[in-house]
Amino acid sequence: MRGFLGGALCLLLTLSLAGPPLEVAEAGEVTWSSLKLQLTAPQGGPVQAPPVPLAGVMPLSIQDAIALALRGNLDIQVEGFNPEVRQQELTGEKAVFDPSAFLETNGSDNRLPASLNVLLAQPNFSTQFNLNAGLRQKLPFGGTYEVRFDNTWQDLKNADRGGALSGLSLALSMPILKNFGLEANETNIRLATNNQSISKEQLQLRVSDIVTQVQNAYVDFAFTLENLEVQRRSLRLAQDLVNLNKARVRAGVAAPVEVTQAEAQEAARVGDVILAEKAVQDAEDSLRVIMNLPASGSWGQELKPTYTLSFEPKVVNLSESLQKALENRNELKGAKLDIDNKQLSARLARNQLLPDLNLNGNVTTNGFGGSYGKDMSGMWSGDFVSYSVGVVLTVPLGNRAPKANYTKATLVAEQAKTSLKQLELQVTQQVREAVRRVEANAKRVEANRAARVLAEEQLRVETRRLEAGVSTTFNVLSFQRDLAAAQATEIRSIADYFQSLANLEKVQGTVLEANRIAM
Repeated sequence: MRGFLGGALCLLLTLSLAGPPLEVAEAGEVTWSSLKLQLTAPQGGPVQAPPVPLAGVMPLSIQDAIALALRGNLDIQVEGFNPEVRQQELTGEKAVFDPSAFLETNGSDNRLPASLNVLLAQPNFSTQFNLNAGLRQKLPFGGTYEVRFDNTWQDLKNADRGGALSGLSLALSMPILKNFGLEANETNIRLATNNQSISKEQLQLRVSDIVTQVQNAYVDFAFTLENLEVQRRSLRLAQDLVNLNKARVRAGVAAPVEVTQAEAQEAARVGDVILAEKAVQDAEDSLRVIMNLPASGSWGQELKPTYTLSFEPKVVNLSESLQKALENRNELKGAKLDIDNKQLSARLARNQLLPDLNLNGNVTTNGFGGSYGKDMSGMWSGDFVSYSVGVVLTVPLGNRAPKANYTKATLVAEQAKTSLKQLELQVTQQVREAVRRVEANAKRVEANRAARVLAEEQLRVETRRLEAGVSTTFNVLSFQRDLAAAQATEIRSIADYFQSLANLEKVQGTVLEANRIAM
């Protein structure tokens, strides 16, 4: 396929957050809100997609057609948002482990009845003000920690006392069974990472599909143009035969009916030319649609392919093609990532079967004084350090919901594995059929080429026999029709061969590599 696409453009597809809906940013670049295409020649220099004239002739190589299609395809633009969306989802999952700072403040004014104050040995009322700050964070192993700095000022009215109380504490809560470990707490991150990779595979698959569609449409258009030339040559042969028979009638060596026979064939050839011209216009419009050329104003120009169909046989190896397909097909890569997701979910569901056992610990150093400075000195002295440690065990009775979730996740994972095996069988069948198609079309080209050469020789001999008066117009007309059919069949088989090569690249998953498209 590289011979067919010799000198192909290198299209670099990268993600970009900025930019208007569609604009040409720099030489060789086309950007959307989240997708940028940079077109680079094999030598490394930037190459712009060809401008689309409003009228006249537009020379078009297959590389230009691919560039225009990728630049204007809305499906690719839509699909191009997904990797960035998945990236933001991944960032959101990672943010679970981001630390958070907090600041708490409150004040209170407590008033109690005098009789109650006597019992409690407290003044009539007191005023309290709290100002606390700290930092808390979830840990990758599942635990959480919190560092707090507490400050409390209390003023006891009707009593000659009051003061400041400060404390610096570190609290840690760690699950021992359920939700413990890196895998249990990073499952969502790994799922998001795989989903982002799946979205990239889907984008590559969409780009590959568009490139293959462009190749097939371009070859069909090239075929219709060459078939038009075949029909025009056939018309000229019919016209030459009319002139020859008229000369033979004037010389008295042929009957007028032979002129009539030749003119009937000429009229039929005119009809074939008209149909061929329509086929050219239909194929041209189909290529315009795939290239996403604007419907208004830009369809007035005539597309002129710069590539003519020529047969260059390629050697294909079934084993190598199968290996490439199993390694490169985007569908298989996506399916394997999906299996990984299902297995991650199953392991997380298995972890949820465990009892909920939490270890809680706390250490605090306190300080108290009649003023803020004195309580801080007491806190840092380490004379008033408090410790606490405890364990909380929660065992759900029956545990039916986690068991059902685990069974479901296991079944879904096995289902995904079975689907992958089915997909591998389909890919194998597609590759085998594609290789056979390439080989069969190559043989068809050789056979049709031999048939066309023989048809040319038969017509040449029969025309000379007619000129010598030993053949009939009917025989010559028959050989002319055979030659036109042989020429059209040969060209069609060459076009089919090129399309079978493009199809082989598609089923192998090597379209981007073959066309030097890097994403």
